[in-house]
Amino acid sequence: MSTLRLSVSLTLAAALLTGCGGGDDAGTDPAGGSDSDVVITIVDFDYDIAGPVEPGSEVTVVNQDEVGHTVTSDEEGLFDVTVAPGQEVSFTAPDEAGEYPFFCIPHPDMVATLVVE
Repeated sequence: MSTLRLSVSLTLAAALLTGCGGGDDAGTDPAGGSDSDVVITIVDFDYDIAGPVEPGSEVTVVNQDEVGHTVTSDEEGLFDVTVAPGQEVSFTAPDEAGEYPFFCIPHPDMVATLVVE
């Protein structure tokens, strides 16, 4: 009889703990994305920026072109990532609010501005 009681107790405890293991919804917007993430999509030799980013947040760059590109800040050393065709990379946004122009090293006519606020 005590084996049955132990088995029932363990099953009940497992069910209760499973219900308590839900994730924390803080930091996400209603669309399900993170408030602090921004995605820069490269398509047809153009940067498409999803919106402003919070200081120090992760910025993901997705290259949908068939050639490699860079996201290189005008201010030397601030950020500079290379993204191969069909790949994605990430970098950390500057810690201070502001507008940060950037360009593509192999394609200098590709320019955009990362807004940090």
